Amino acid sequence: MSIATLNALARLEQELTRAGRTADGAALRAVLRAFVRGGGEMLTTGQAARRLGVSIPTVKRWLERGTLEGSAVGGRWLVTQRSVERITGMRAALAALDAEGNPTLDEVRELYDRHAAPAAP
Repeated sequence: MSIATLNALARLEQELTRAGRTADGAALRAVLRAFVRGGGEMLTTGQAARRLGVSIPTVKRWLERGTLEGSAVGGRWLVTQRSVERITGMRAALAALDAEGNPTLDEVRELYDRHAAPAAP
């Protein structure tokens, strides 16, 4: 479900509630919550924070900066699952590089010497 669709449903829920159709508005709100809880394409800021191991305010700052993708839907921020997976993937790649360790001084010298040597005629 796209963010545009979620926004349209949230607006409809608000209109129903304003029109006095509180039961219909509550039903639509329950559907939206079930979609998010059910592992749809969108996550709440709390779900994203737990998956990323950061606080909710950090998730909101990352949304503001564009580090995470998301949108305000019905007054609540939702985060795309894809952007959370992108961050966790980058973290895994960086951890793998870190596990390899840094090059030794001899390896750095060898690379330097190889690139500093003049090209053979």
